[in-house]
Amino acid sequence: MKPLSFYYQRYKTISRGLTFLIIMYLYTMATISAQPKISQEDEDLFTIQLDRTSSPIVILQVTDMHLGSTEEGKWKRDMETFRRIKKLVDTYDVDMIAVTGDLFTGEKPFGALLVAHAVQFFDHLERPWLYVFGNHDPQGGFGRAAIAEVMAESKWAILGKHSVDNEWKEKYDYLVNINFKNEPKPAWQIFGFDSGSEKGYKSIKDDQLDWYKERSSQSFKKYKESTRAISIFHIPLIQYQYLQDDKTYSYQGIADEKVYYEEDDGRVYDTFLEVGNIEATFCGHDHYNNYWGKYKGGIILGYGFISGVSTKYAWPPGGKLITLPIDGGEIKIENVSPKMD
Repeated sequence: MKPLSFYYQRYKTISRGLTFLIIMYLYTMATISAQPKISQEDEDLFTIQLDRTSSPIVILQVTDMHLGSTEEGKWKRDMETFRRIKKLVDTYDVDMIAVTGDLFTGEKPFGALLVAHAVQFFDHLERPWLYVFGNHDPQGGFGRAAIAEVMAESKWAILGKHSVDNEWKEKYDYLVNINFKNEPKPAWQIFGFDSGSEKGYKSIKDDQLDWYKERSSQSFKKYKESTRAISIFHIPLIQYQYLQDDKTYSYQGIADEKVYYEEDDGRVYDTFLEVGNIEATFCGHDHYNNYWGKYKGGIILGYGFISGVSTKYAWPPGGKLITLPIDGGEIKIENVSPKMD
């Protein structure tokens, strides 16, 4: 018969093991419950529920990654792009990520495989990521519907669409409500727009503005007041050029090239002013610009900070940190670049 000391040691070992397992279980459950929750109410309407009752909302904007080039050696740069973005997410512990177009090159030789690879990367960051199409994304024989089909398998990606009464049948625009815990009214809203890629459609068009006005009206009726909002899209508005040229307005950041606003004629900005809920817009497209500033009427016009290492003409890439206040204060914006080991 074994001495009592033997059984006592066995008991202590088992107890320590059970205690460790219980602690790890509770930690895991707490971590899971603290994660933001994404729900989809309609094809074009999402809610991100934050598991807290206060504190500013922090978004990392990344843009123009241009993944998937067939040029020799570019895949190594794409790997570095992923490492740099992960470093930014870890450093600033952002609530969500906004990908403002040209995630892929126009080549996309591997189609679904390339899109799935990008989805896997962003999903591993374990936070919501909002995606809008750039002008190159639908090119290369793997278009909007195919990309959307792959992204629909993601746990964390947000990409919506709505019907339009023309030859397009649908446009990939959507609204995201950002809610705090136990709060029925959104603290902020984000309107994502597809700014187009095909000739004759390389801007946000009237059918999309009609959708935006209708969604804004529905929100006002539901919550009895306007909700603070920002918008994200790829191709800049013509007012970005006005801001750059008009010396009576100031901006921060770099403006090293003309604004390629493509077919925008100013109506998008005017509509935002008319509705009155959008306080800032964030785009990509022009690789040498990363500035932001308030223009006529008080809307902030912001360029992303180029994020792709393989992107042509880009300086050492990074992202844009966007902090949305909850106390009626001003939106805070900062260009950030990772400090790599």
